[in-house]
Amino acid sequence: MARIGTRNQGKILDRFIVFEGIDGSGTTTQIQLLTERYTREGIPVFATGEPTDNCIGKVIRKVLKGEHRLHPSTMTLLFASDRNEHLYGEGGILSWIEKGYWVLCDRYIFSSLAYQTIENDYRAVEELNERFPLPRILFYLETPPETGIHRIQTRETKEIYEELSFQRKVHQQYQKVLSTYEHSGMEIKILDGAAPKEAIHEEVWNFMNRFRY
Repeated sequence: MARIGTRNQGKILDRFIVFEGIDGSGTTTQIQLLTERYTREGIPVFATGEPTDNCIGKVIRKVLKGEHRLHPSTMTLLFASDRNEHLYGEGGILSWIEKGYWVLCDRYIFSSLAYQTIENDYRAVEELNERFPLPRILFYLETPPETGIHRIQTRETKEIYEELSFQRKVHQQYQKVLSTYEHSGMEIKILDGAAPKEAIHEEVWNFMNRFRY
């Protein structure tokens, strides 16, 4: 476990947990497992992710599926807009936190910094996202790109980023992102994304027990 952050020194949201990793790292699976466990324990929890299912997120998903082609800089703006609505819009992240829920989010600003900076200037993407609050906890599933690609080969729909060469670049960018946030005050837990999902979940659960209040 390490702490990360230098650029984004904004507000940290308690009860806001983010899972990050390359495609096929298992973020969605871990959120599902943690949501189910919180529910069994009677802990109020809301699971969400980015891109969202709102009007902006739906446009992004069409682009990711290859249905539309947009300039790389347009994508960074769309992701930031989607995130803004995800946080502050009706039924957004802040509203659930204010009601006392734990919010588990599948991807957040760190995905933008890892993915969108492959084709855009890093600082430009950073500036678009540095005003957003940080999560209390960031789980990063460290997964070899080859493992991630192998896991997603059975998916019916393949997205534009799901290529081994691109995922290798994203994996490298995540290392930069983590080091950039070294002193933000977030709690960071790096997990072995290649481990069995049940073992990863138990590590997540044990770590989260430190923050149940």
